[in-house]
Amino acid sequence: MTVMEWSALIAAVTFVILAAGLLIGVRALLAKLTKLQSSAEALQEDVRQASGKMGVLADTTEQTVQTVHHQLQQANRLFEAVGQIGDTIGHTTTAIHRVSSVISQSAAKHADSGSAERQASSMLEWMELGMAFWQQWQTNRKRYEPSNQGQGE
Repeated sequence: MTVMEWSALIAAVTFVILAAGLLIGVRALLAKLTKLQSSAEALQEDVRQASGKMGVLADTTEQTVQTVHHQLQQANRLFEAVGQIGDTIGHTTTAIHRVSSVISQSAAKHADSGSAERQASSMLEWMELGMAFWQQWQTNRKRYEPSNQGQGE
């Protein structure tokens, strides 16, 4: 065999080896692409499931937010009612304070007036006692005057 034939044979063997290597590489690449595609499909399915769960979660969250909002509105109404009750109690307390003040003033006036009446009554009693004492003294004085004593003997 000649150098040319050896060269052609080497070139042919090299070409077959390169073609086989290339085919093996392409086949490995296709296997990897198949794995990548199945991974992508699995990832896509996971995303779909997560999206569905997120949708359910979003619906649940929306319902929860609406429930909380409704409860806050009811609590707000309750607080308003409690505030109104507090205002009513405050007004009632003020009215009771005013009434008790008027009653206290009235009682004080009646007590003062009763005290004045008692003082007047007491003064009249003392005046009667004084008058009775004065009359008794006048009676006894006339009886024991020296001019009456000389006439009686």
